[in-house]
Parts: sequence; structure tokens; C-alpha cells
Amino acid sequence: MKRYTLYFCALTMCMSLSAQTMTLKECLERARENNHELQMAALEIEAASEQKSEAFTNYFPRISANVMAFRFFDEMAKSDGTYPLEIAALSPQFAPLAGTPFAISEFNRAYAVSATLVQPLFHGGQIVNGNKLARLQQDVAVLKQQLTTKEVLQKVTECYWQLAQVRYNLSTLEAAEKQVEAVMAQVELFLKAGITTRNSVLKVRLRQQELSSTRLKLENADHVLRLLLAQQIGIAPAEAEKNFDIILEDKPLEQPIEAMKEALSLSPDHREELQLLGKKVEAQALQVKMERGKYLPHLAIGLAGYHSGLGGFSEKAAQYLPSHLNNGLVFGTVSIPISDWWGGIHAMKRQKIKLQQAQSERENAQQMLQIDIERAWTNLQEAYRQIQIAQTCCEEAAENLRMSADQYRMSTCTLTDLLDAETLNRQAQNDLARTKAAYRIALADYRRKAQ
Repeated sequence: MKRYTLYFCALTMCMSLSAQTMTLKECLERARENNHELQMAALEIEAASEQKSEAFTNYFPRISANVMAFRFFDEMAKSDGTYPLEIAALSPQFAPLAGTPFAISEFNRAYAVSATLVQPLFHGGQIVNGNKLARLQQDVAVLKQQLTTKEVLQKVTECYWQLAQVRYNLSTLEAAEKQVEAVMAQVELFLKAGITTRNSVLKVRLRQQELSSTRLKLENADHVLRLLLAQQIGIAPAEAEKNFDIILEDKPLEQPIEAMKEALSLSPDHREELQLLGKKVEAQALQVKMERGKYLPHLAIGLAGYHSGLGGFSEKAAQYLPSHLNNGLVFGTVSIPISDWWGGIHAMKRQKIKLQQAQSERENAQQMLQIDIERAWTNLQEAYRQIQIAQTCCEEAAENLRMSADQYRMSTCTLTDLLDAETLNRQAQNDLARTKAAYRIALADYRRKAQ
């Protein structure tokens, strides 16, 4: 198997001399930089940071401004009247106007400008708790990015070793094709010598067609897996078609010994899944406080000022009426939502129930994650034992094929036995490649969950 692997590696490197070839480590590094899911997770962190900054501005005063202006046209305001006698009571300077006639058109334009500043002093704790929620959301975004990174790297690892398995199967298939070609040459010689019949030739040709069909499936799987791996590390399909391939690694397998298990943390507290559920509990606790804050008094102080102007006065009116007015005030507000408590009590109970649900969910997840780590360790041990079994079967199948080939040359076994031996050998080689790929994937999965 190793000889076939090295041969196929050399063949792949020759075919992809002009392509961008990557090892598993290079694929993982490329995925960290260019994977679409990781880029989206980074944008989520930026959005959470902006939300945190937005929540902080709730501590600042609220400032608003209003501008109003109007103008009457004479044809729209023709009504006449007299100034009321009571106008004299407003100010002695208005006394000469009392009882004199006027036209509405005298007041044909005006404007007003006002500004208000309100500083919240106490808002039921909603501003403080809202900022805590915003900071918590940023922490959640960071944890989600870490979790997404691990998941993406696991996907890349799985895709890489699935592609490697297909390459190993292709190398095994190539060796089988050569073996069947040699058998065909022998069968044709036996046919010429009259030792066998044309049925034997037909059997070998059917086996060649079967191998050709298998090659087609493997080549298609190779093509799809290569494109999928390229997409996960940020290479467009069009570019991957011409300029991407992998370098198969043939490193010794690391045995999963108990020392490895002891060296890795088995507590699930480090898992991002559990930390996210912990953040969910914190968020629900803050939601309870936010809900309570809706029904507490709201205190604020503020400033208000305005400036207005009137125009269009007659000469007589202009002598007594001011054309500009300015004023300002300082105020304080207290808002107590008394009747809201009728429904607010039930709303707070609902939030407390959600808090209990989040706590229960976290406790259950902690137990399940502990089991998940143990299952990953068990799967890793099983995958390693499967390799040992497959290696033994592979050696036995290779020896059986060698003996069957020798016996067929000496006419002591049938062609069917020889072809069956070839099939068993190919299956054993494929099983060995599958178990090795499964072990690599199981090892990466265990490290992802335990570290």
C-alpha cells in the first residue's frame, strides 16, 4: 500500500506541476484567512462592537431641535377685526391698541425655533443593563467565531482526508488494472494453447469493465471533493479547476494511548458550546432586570429654549408689538407607570421562567458534552483498532492474491478463484485507506472537543 501511495503521490505532483498544491496544514491556514463562514463571523463581531458603542450613547443627553415658519398671502387672510380691550391688561404699552381695528394680513408671517436637552438620571436600570447586554452580545459573537473556526477546520480536515482516501483508492485501482491486464495476457496465451475457453477471456474483460466503471466513480468523487475543499479554503471553483490540488501526506499514525487522554482536558467547561449557554443564562438574568426596569420610576432633567419672530405688522402695530420673543426653562420629569404593573408582574414571571429554562439547558448540555468527549475518545480508539485489523486483512489478501496468481500460472486454480482473490485484495486495500482516513478525522475531532 505504501508503495502505491508514493507512486500516486509522484504521479499527482507531476500532473499538478503548474497547479497550486497544498498540504493539510496549508489548507487549514488558508481556511482561517479566507473561509466565508469565518469572514461572516468576523463581521458579526464588528456588528456587536457597533451595537455596544450604540448602547453606550444612551448615557448621553438627548438633544432635539424644531423649526417652524409660515406666511399668509393677502388673498388667504382678508378678515378684519378689532384688538380686544383686554389687551391693555397685558402691558401698558398695548393700551393704545385696545379697540382699534386690525387686519389679519398684518400677521402674515412668523417663525419659531426651539431646542430641548434631556438628561436621563434613572431609567429603571434599563440603560445600565442594556449596556451589559451589549457587552455580553460582543462576547457571544467572539465565542461563536471560535466555535465556527473549530467547525470549519474540522470540515476542511474531513474533506482533505476523504479526498486522500479517494486518491489512495485510485492508486489501488491502478495496481489492480495492471494485475488484470497481466491476467488477460495469460488467459490469451492459454486460449491460444487450447488450455482454456473464450469464457475465461470474457470474465477478464468484464472485470476490466468493472474496474473502468469504478475508476469513473472515483474520478468524479475526486473532482467534487477537490472543488469542495477549495471552496472551504476560499478558492473559487473556476480557479480550483485549473490551479488547485493537494499533497498527500504519508506520516506515521499516532497511537491513541491513555497518556494522550490524560494530557488533554476532559472537562467540558472549555467548550464554546457550554460557554455560549452560560452567556445565555447571563443574558436572561439581565432580561429579568430589564423587564423590571420598565415598571420603575423614570427620572430626567432638562433644558428648553425657544426663539420666535413675527412679521407683517402695520406701522401702528409695530410700535407696540414685539417682533422677536426669547425664553427658556429648566425642568425635571418623574414618570411612574402605575397601571403597567398589572401586566408587568406576569411579564417578569415569564422572564424568570426563561431564566430557569436557560439554567436547565446549560446543566443538561454540560452532561451531554462530557459524554461527547468520551464518545470522541472511544471512536478514536476504535478507529485505531480498525486500522490494525485492516492491515492484517490487507497482508493476508495480498498473500492470497500472490498464491492464487502462482497457482493459476501452474493451472492448479481456476480463473474465477484468481479474480476473486484480486477483488478481495482490492477491497482490503480500500478498507485500509478508509480506516486510515477515518482515524485522521477521528483524531482531529477528539482534539477539537477535548482541547
